[in-house]
Amino acid sequence: MSENSPNPESLAWGGLDRHTLSSTAISVVIHGVMLLLLALVAFPKHRIKPDFVVMETVVVDNPIAKSDDNFEVQPPKLIENSVNNLANLQPTTNVIAEQPNMLNIDVNQNELQARIEAEAFLGQDHREGDFAGRSEEARTILVNAFGGNASTEAAVANGLKWLAEHQQEDGSWHFDHRGDKCDGSCNSPGNLNRATVAATSLALMSFLGAGNTHLKGKYKPQVERGLNYLMSVFAKAETPGDMREIPSGNSAFYTQGLATITLCEAYGMSGDRRLLKPAQACIDFIIDSQHPEAGGWRYRLGEVGDTSVVGWQVMALASARLSRISVPVKPRKLAERFLDSVQLDQGAYYGYTGPEKKPSTTAVGLLSRLYLGWTPDRPEVKKGVAYLSSVGPSRDDMYYNYYATQVLHHHGGPEWVQWNKVMREQLLETQDRSDGHAAGSWAPRDRHGAAPGGRHYMTCLSVLTLEVYYRHLPIYQRASIAGKEY
Repeated sequence: MSENSPNPESLAWGGLDRHTLSSTAISVVIHGVMLLLLALVAFPKHRIKPDFVVMETVVVDNPIAKSDDNFEVQPPKLIENSVNNLANLQPTTNVIAEQPNMLNIDVNQNELQARIEAEAFLGQDHREGDFAGRSEEARTILVNAFGGNASTEAAVANGLKWLAEHQQEDGSWHFDHRGDKCDGSCNSPGNLNRATVAATSLALMSFLGAGNTHLKGKYKPQVERGLNYLMSVFAKAETPGDMREIPSGNSAFYTQGLATITLCEAYGMSGDRRLLKPAQACIDFIIDSQHPEAGGWRYRLGEVGDTSVVGWQVMALASARLSRISVPVKPRKLAERFLDSVQLDQGAYYGYTGPEKKPSTTAVGLLSRLYLGWTPDRPEVKKGVAYLSSVGPSRDDMYYNYYATQVLHHHGGPEWVQWNKVMREQLLETQDRSDGHAAGSWAPRDRHGAAPGGRHYMTCLSVLTLEVYYRHLPIYQRASIAGKEY
């Protein structure tokens, strides 16, 4: 070859024309794409890490449910040379679930269960109405829910035992409780020797409050004999329903109210129609005796009234209605007129025969208002309750305690909790726990009990106060139970 002849290699690799180059390029691209597709099929797909991490934990099985016998828990390695090593431990990176520590939850399970049972009970439609809480099962529920306990029920049982042991042969009770069965160890007798109906009624109210009637209960015989005594007095009355026993005395309308409450409750609890006529007649006598203008009652017929006596008559009217005994609207409206005349601050406080801010009469006035239709959430009731709560239970006025305890119970809330705590312990502390005949009773500690009513009066009011948890259902439940306003 001459020096100027073309080189075959240069012709093959460097001297390709434009058409040959284009065909070669296309062929290379096609083969490259095919190789890439084959690589995607043959090899796993590689993921590119994003800028953030999404963590997903799936619990296939509960690790607590199964355990490996060979599994050994290794304690965390504490960091040396540290004052608080536990504070410097590195937290676990991946937590499956955060379970609450039950030991750190401050819940009284017994109290919670009692509340649930009470709400269920109170929400039922009870055939016995307001007296439904007095059955044995209901008493257990309501005592646990509203602040009583085994000690309060034991105190009630011991008090009823003392009353049963001091019943007279004719079925009555006396304020001068001493009799053939009493060995003389029960001191402090009352001096209202002629007020037998009142003493008998207070005792029967105590037995009825714990669910005993003349048809059922542990003290059925005592209740039956006591009611027979009241019925004998009723049968001898010149005016039907007049149970005053001593018409000219200051105890006359106290006695009338107490006897009427007893007969109405006995009828309401038992349904015994033999009691309906006497109970209705006693209610009619109270209505006929009411002052036609002032709306009150006092010691004798025709007197304008005082809050204390009015309170017992209002409670009698309420007991009749709760027992489904007919009570007209007019006497209730008149009673409200009297309460208006002795109230202060639109009904938050009450006096005796005129407007006054006094604990005992305020308690009577507020309870009367509640049974005449006021609701516990009224501003006046709340103000009055706050006042009674600030005064607290008295150590020398059981009459005030009896009424105020009912007001606070119907109102409920923290005021009731605090009141009940003090009142409950005070009654448990002062009950006679000796081995003598006075065991289970309460010695009088106030001006009402020291002379007139004595140990019998004090014991009855104490028992009735300790029965507050179930003796009457809370007023705020009445609408759902009876379907009507009280």
